[in-house]
Amino acid sequence: MDVAIQEFDFASGKVLDPRRRQGLLFLSSPEDERAVVDGLRQKSYKMAAQARDVRDALGMVKKHKIGVFFLDADADGVDALGLLANIRKVFPDMNVVLVSATATKESVAEMLQAGAAGFLLKPVAADAVASVLARLD
Repeated sequence: MDVAIQEFDFASGKVLDPRRRQGLLFLSSPEDERAVVDGLRQKSYKMAAQARDVRDALGMVKKHKIGVFFLDADADGVDALGLLANIRKVFPDMNVVLVSATATKESVAEMLQAGAAGFLLKPVAADAVASVLARLD
């Protein structure tokens, strides 16, 4: 028998929805990871998982199915657009926010058109994360 457990955010006094308000990370920079985690906290999201490679990232997306996935488009071995397309196809409720230091206006437009929920420029700022998350609420 599965037991549902609701998380309570003492700062806001709200019960968090475990199906929606969770963050998944696949970022190559510890500084960007800290900024994203700080941004998640600002918006009362919980940190659900952090991947170290593409295989790990796909596994955690499959496990959690719903939430916000911060994907480092610059990470070694990552085809960000291909991965985004696959995630959106299999898990349409997963919001994917792409993070990059090398993006152009054209590549950002292409990412958003492909279904990205948002885009963050490196180095990531916690306030920018909170701003992206506010648009998803």
